[in-house]
Amino acid sequence: MASYRINHLDLSDTHQYLNLDNKQSNDILKKIEVIKGTINRSLTNFADNYQYHSACKVFMAEARSIMLSNDAKRVRGIIPILIGETLKLDVEDCMLHGLAIELLHFTSLIHDDVIDNHSYRRGHPTLNNTFAKNHAVLIGDYLMCEVINYGLTSTHSTKTINLMVKAVQNLVAGLIMEQNVLPLETSFDNYSEMVNLKTGSLFSLSFGLPFIADDRFSKAVSCGQLFGFLYQIYDDYLDRYQDRSYENIFQIIPKAEIVKIWHENYVKLINTSREIGVETVVLGMVQYLQANGYFLDI
Repeated sequence: MASYRINHLDLSDTHQYLNLDNKQSNDILKKIEVIKGTINRSLTNFADNYQYHSACKVFMAEARSIMLSNDAKRVRGIIPILIGETLKLDVEDCMLHGLAIELLHFTSLIHDDVIDNHSYRRGHPTLNNTFAKNHAVLIGDYLMCEVINYGLTSTHSTKTINLMVKAVQNLVAGLIMEQNVLPLETSFDNYSEMVNLKTGSLFSLSFGLPFIADDRFSKAVSCGQLFGFLYQIYDDYLDRYQDRSYENIFQIIPKAEIVKIWHENYVKLINTSREIGVETVVLGMVQYLQANGYFLDI
């Protein structure tokens, strides 16, 4: 397949669109790195001190290596904390949200690896590669219970858990669509629905949970959906030679349509983020992703 390029999303273009100078950009990138370090330390503390059952010890030791890998970008966990700090919200709650989302993302990766029979994740053997698949699934389920515990400690615990449960339901529905619908009915509409359910579910939490008691909540969720959609398009680009044809946008529709779709959704993302006051957060995450090999010209 030919190599595609989408040129409208370069760093200078985003700077101009958001009216940020270099100092603001550098400041937010530094803040992101600090937040990432905080998340890593918190997850390390969780892994080292979590009181799991002795029967799970050998499996949790392997899970720890993957969870704490230096290859983890922590994008989904950084976003709510960065929003909290930027808008002076309840930072402690935003930290709980970020850690819960990171754990939820990790459990979804464990299940993804089982479904797709992946052998490596973040430079380490997957749990399903090291152990039996059923053990890997059970460890994923075991860790998902800790996500609920994080939700229980947040200020708006009932609503937080409801949103997390809905996100998991959407994630599972997206995986089912990917496995059972797209192979039979490959179309951009089905692809979009799958992405919004699968990828958009966690990004909606990342952007939405900081606004859980705010009238900007719905727009924040929309912002997360848009960010997740763009994230998945770039992920598809990186995996365009490995993915099955029916699940990768670069094998479903032509280049010109992808460029148009990217541009339309990127403009929507910027406008929506500006409306709720998190445009600097979005720019910072785009820059951070570019520094880690994502959201570059493709």
